[in-house]
Amino acid sequence: MKKIILLLLFGSFVLSMFAKEKDLPNIVFILSDDQGWNSLSSAMDPAVDGSKSDFYETPNIDRLMSEGMRFAQSYAPAPVCSPSRHSIQFGISPSKTGVTYNNTSTKQNCDPKLALANLIKKADGRYATAHFGKWHVSFTSKECGYDISDGNTGNKTGNLDTNSSDDPKLVYDLSRRANQFMEERVKVGQPFFIQISHYANHLAFLGSSGMTQKYENKTKGKLHNDVDYAAMNEDLDNGVGMVMSKIKELGIEDNTYIFYTADNGYDESKNRLSGVAQRKAWPLSYSKGFVYEGGVRVPFIVKGPGIEKGTTSYTPVIGYDLMNTFLEIVNPEFEVPQQMEGGSFLGILQNRGKGDVKRQHPFFVFHYPAGAWPSFTAIVKDNYKLDYSWAYDKCYLYHLDSDISEQNDISSEFPKISEELKQLMLSYLDEVNALKPSLQELEHDRNGDLFKKGMGPVSKKKKHF
Repeated sequence: MKKIILLLLFGSFVLSMFAKEKDLPNIVFILSDDQGWNSLSSAMDPAVDGSKSDFYETPNIDRLMSEGMRFAQSYAPAPVCSPSRHSIQFGISPSKTGVTYNNTSTKQNCDPKLALANLIKKADGRYATAHFGKWHVSFTSKECGYDISDGNTGNKTGNLDTNSSDDPKLVYDLSRRANQFMEERVKVGQPFFIQISHYANHLAFLGSSGMTQKYENKTKGKLHNDVDYAAMNEDLDNGVGMVMSKIKELGIEDNTYIFYTADNGYDESKNRLSGVAQRKAWPLSYSKGFVYEGGVRVPFIVKGPGIEKGTTSYTPVIGYDLMNTFLEIVNPEFEVPQQMEGGSFLGILQNRGKGDVKRQHPFFVFHYPAGAWPSFTAIVKDNYKLDYSWAYDKCYLYHLDSDISEQNDISSEFPKISEELKQLMLSYLDEVNALKPSLQELEHDRNGDLFKKGMGPVSKKKKHF
């Protein structure tokens, strides 16, 4: 009789351990490339006209939004890709990583042992990790803790010269392989973290042949009309749909989080000096490379357990918050390393979008000191935004609640706020040993050529210097 009882107890223990393993949440993180805030066919902010496209169609991401939560004031860590990708992998701002433009020779504070996938494994060693698609980080994905990955890939990997016209940006290939990974993990009962980093919507603008034909025959919008971008954007959306369908098919929908965001705002058009991106991003100003909202405000959507469907959060979030959020999902007791600058927004996801995110600093700094665009830094605090030109030592102050387009400079009306934000920004840059623009870079800026890359008819109304 005692043996029977012991066997029953042992069986119950095994079953409970299996159930516990099975209940561990999965995380699917989808990162798009150069996708503007208003590039979806559903509004990122229901209260803002123009926060959705009048030409592009994204039915699957729209569905993700309707089944989860959108963040209306959501930011990429930087206005260009490699800085954002380092920031996400290491949980700190680009200013602190030292990777503030697409040059990784200046990196600092980027210890692979403290990279995202390694910390997920440290938080709970049962997790499998994978990365598919564009990497663009200065350490290998294996060093950063990914069991499976595509290696040291970059923009060229996702271009037409190596891919078929049916999948020119490898959207469908990435999605199929991600689905295979998820299926294999579910079969063996192993929880997983997977990052799918799409090459879309980076230049070159390439859509599949059928999708391109669809948009060639569609009436153009007043705001958006680029056929190739629209086709590529919906190919990307189809990839999201493939992953969502597989999650449902595998029966893990109730136990899987899907995070969706982008690495920065719109790139320019195929003619990089045309300024089309500034108009595409409207009511946001400018585009990729600029610290204005058009360069850093991006789509941000989360679906998963405990998230009320169709909710909108107005709490500001940023890409380096993902590290803390993922780690809290994996193991709420895990102690996040002190160097991390983000904060978990899991409580906001579970509270209908309400609440605050606790971070090391109560502000965001977007720092672009050198590279292909003008040397600018911005700070966002209490919904004030200060844009600072290094070349002219000039500040522009905006209140985002009433001026999301950054058209009405109120620095002369509120000189105290302007100066306080400027000093807070400069102190932070000193604190993290951020890269500063060189004299040569500033002289290059003063020539004015770089600013042409974001100009459009709206921004001609405002004087930047």
